[in-house]
Amino acid sequence: MLYFPEAKLQKCVVHKMRNVTKHVSPKHKQEMNQDLKHIFDNFTEDSSKEKAYEKADNFCQKWHSKYPNIRRYFKPDDFCYYLTYIEYNHKIRRCIYTTNSIENLNSKIRKATRNKLSFESPVFLLDYLFIIIREYQDKNWAVFPVHNFKFL
Repeated sequence: MLYFPEAKLQKCVVHKMRNVTKHVSPKHKQEMNQDLKHIFDNFTEDSSKEKAYEKADNFCQKWHSKYPNIRRYFKPDDFCYYLTYIEYNHKIRRCIYTTNSIENLNSKIRKATRNKLSFESPVFLLDYLFIIIREYQDKNWAVFPVHNFKFL
């Protein structure tokens, strides 16, 4: 049962790039990373999913001779989840194309609560989590804030 059937799924582009280059020869890795960045560099107003699919197809054609299985990373039924950010305004795409900041916050929460086996009450746990999230926000998200969502 889906709780949010209208929600759009965005998979992490950075993780996709890592997965594609995981079994690549070190001498090809840098060039392939540059090509992958080109596929996912869709931060201008005129970017579209069609253009991104075209870039991915060109990438596969270029690298197919050295890595015959490279196309499996760009199957349309899965690859579309890495391009959801293109549907949003070009001014906020960089904020949503990767999940690294969310994963980093989750890591901080796990690290902070690892040694705390129990809390006297759920309220104390929530207070503690609030402090952790607030510190993380001040050090990370406050550095690159997104202002003025009127343009959406």
